Amino acid sequence: MTAFSFCHIIHTVFVAYAATLHSYLSALDGPIDLHYERDPAAPSIRRWRHCRDLLSDIPDLTVHTHDTHSLVPFDDYLKKSNNALPASYGAFCKIFAKLDVVAPRLSPQTLPPHPQNIPPPPLLPTLAELPNILPTGGTDTHFPGGENAALSRLSSQVSNNIAWTATFEKPKTSPNTLAPSTTALSPYVTHGCLSARTFYAAVLAAQSAHTGSVSQPPVSLVGQLLWRDYNTLFGHVVGMKFAEMEGNDYCRQIPWGADEVSLALWKEGNTGYPFIDAIMRQLKAEGWIHHLARHAVACFLTRGDLWISWESGAAVFEERLIDADWSINAFNWQWLSCSAHFYQYFRCYSPVAFGKKTDPNGDYIRKWCPELKNVSKKHIYEPWNMSKEEQKAAKCVIGKDYVERIERIKDHTKVSKSNMEKMSVAYKIHNVAGVKRKKEQAAGGGGKKQK
Repeated sequence: MTAFSFCHIIHTVFVAYAATLHSYLSALDGPIDLHYERDPAAPSIRRWRHCRDLLSDIPDLTVHTHDTHSLVPFDDYLKKSNNALPASYGAFCKIFAKLDVVAPRLSPQTLPPHPQNIPPPPLLPTLAELPNILPTGGTDTHFPGGENAALSRLSSQVSNNIAWTATFEKPKTSPNTLAPSTTALSPYVTHGCLSARTFYAAVLAAQSAHTGSVSQPPVSLVGQLLWRDYNTLFGHVVGMKFAEMEGNDYCRQIPWGADEVSLALWKEGNTGYPFIDAIMRQLKAEGWIHHLARHAVACFLTRGDLWISWESGAAVFEERLIDADWSINAFNWQWLSCSAHFYQYFRCYSPVAFGKKTDPNGDYIRKWCPELKNVSKKHIYEPWNMSKEEQKAAKCVIGKDYVERIERIKDHTKVSKSNMEKMSVAYKIHNVAGVKRKKEQAAGGGGKKQK
């Protein structure tokens, strides 16, 4: 199942529910007010337009839309930028600085009684009733659902943790701790359990209460919230093609390879590289991994080692992340594959050295790859370097107890260098095509502009 078929599933369910909603609203008497949170992502816009058109024949129906998904309504961003996407994150931050964030509203203490003689609204389908949804088998979670859990975590991690919040720098957190080293609030923001504006207000309050210097965007918590809006703005403006390579004017056309076997091994955490496998197994079990862990496995799948399209990786993240956001997911896979937004393809994550920086003993690997639990610190990231005797002593025979590395990427240094050369060629072709387009535009040829 791909990200795009997953979006199709949600769309199909929504269409069916919209028809049920139409029948329900049509049976009500008198004026009806329907309130809707306007999600700016292209798939959500598509679903809303279908619903709006379907409900248009209901008399006395007034629809109220609310821009609560982002810190600032996206129409306001676009007005300040003359309806053009900002050229960089820095340019976006300058636009944001000219706008006001709406203060979060306080929760009501009481609610009016439910109107009489109105039947309960139709129920959404359960997970068991959805097509093509398979449980991953994970049972442990750091993320109990709901608003109460979200506000409790916000209080403990942000409001009551002033110095940590005010000086937070995301690159200094660890991708391979046994418990999240960040706020771990992204799933709650994604699903509306926690308003981004409430999160933002709590961070500003902590910064104001802090007596020392505070961290700054992009690495600060404010910077992370701005990054979320920046990513989402792209998905909002570009539309459905933003999650694809072909037809996406903001994405470089890279001739990625196709290897379903290697893709499946990567997805299930069986590449033979313990750090990569541990991350992918945590993703399957918990539905969440640290952002630097996401960087490592995304680079590994695309330009670092396997040379598989970022679209395939984005599909897996869309399926398994509990904080999956359509726009952010597409943006960051383009970024990490150096297909768009970031172009330093010669900077590559090592599937061995990177994890050692923050977990030299390999405790994270031992948890998620228990077949390696008896392997020494010396070999935990490179178990293939153990002798036959060492493998037997650790009860971890490579190829039997723990998988062999994928044959074609056994030499990471050689493979990553080869992939950099492929990226260089692809970039040169892109630049030549860009020059050609500019000449066509200057001559009135009508070529498309590509960022």
